[in-house]
Amino acid sequence: MPKRADLSDTFCPVGRSAELLGDRAVLLILRDLFFGRRRFEAIAANTGLGPQLVSARLKLLEKEGVVERHAYQAKPLRHEYRLTDKGKDLFDVLYAMRGWAERWAYRDGETGGGPAMRYLHRACGTDVGTATICPGCGALLGYGDLKGEPSPALKAEQAARAG
Repeated sequence: MPKRADLSDTFCPVGRSAELLGDRAVLLILRDLFFGRRRFEAIAANTGLGPQLVSARLKLLEKEGVVERHAYQAKPLRHEYRLTDKGKDLFDVLYAMRGWAERWAYRDGETGGGPAMRYLHRACGTDVGTATICPGCGALLGYGDLKGEPSPALKAEQAARAG
């Protein structure tokens, strides 16, 4: 298989973005960081990615200035990962991808009649659906404004798979 072209220095901003964000593991790790998971073990467990892959992608995200490592324990030394301002700015990208997927990426009836996650506006408690402006109070939604929780559709799907 031919090696793909490196787009990190292309003039095209979409190409530059794709160089970092065109990796499924990176997107899943960012999703978990947006949900407040900061520790390696929690990220690996929730994403289902292997530890070597999580480690490699976290190192890449750190090198790119998207995350920073912070020690949370001295003995043994352990780190957690926190989004930088550059990383927080990616929230809108992933939120837009989520909105697109809720509308177009599922086959009819596949989601059990609703989205996988419910997003509630922290300020007013409104379920925002896939909106970028809160339907309850009119605020523009961005990083840190939403609290995610599994939807009834996701809970039913998980119960059906377990039973």
